Amino acid sequence: MTKRQSYANRRAFRGVHGAWLTVVLLALTGCASMRLEAPRLSVARVEVDRLSPTDARFSVFVTVRNPNDRAIAVEAIDANLRIEDVVIGTARLAQPVRLPARGETSARLLARGDLSSSLLAAAQVASRAQIEGDAFAGIRYSVDGTAAIDGGSVYPFSRSGEIAWNPRQR
Repeated sequence: MTKRQSYANRRAFRGVHGAWLTVVLLALTGCASMRLEAPRLSVARVEVDRLSPTDARFSVFVTVRNPNDRAIAVEAIDANLRIEDVVIGTARLAQPVRLPARGETSARLLARGDLSSSLLAAAQVASRAQIEGDAFAGIRYSVDGTAAIDGGSVYPFSRSGEIAWNPRQR
């Protein structure tokens, strides 16, 4: 093999090597941009399903928003529910939901807690409503936990807000 042929072979190898390196870098960049964001949850309403001397059961109706550019399936949500800063109990997604890209849907979380925490939260709501009078606009809540998306990828989330409520309209 002449020097000229050896040089040509090295240049060809570098060209192929450089092409593979480019493909690998593009693939890695694509994977990094495919990272999903956790869905966003907001509580629409809470209904008391059952109060007994041993426990309290609630249905927590949430709006689930997909901040991603592709459709996702939310397979599970495990969360802690607080009302007026009182830990009420744990909540789980009743059934999986599918969200279109940048879309939203409603879902139901089944929450279970103890009666004393539920009554304490109700007392906190009543106390705040009495103190604030006509300025009372809603019940404060927070939900924090994890959401399992598309095959089990787990994403933490934490949301808080107010559920609009006017005790005079009830």
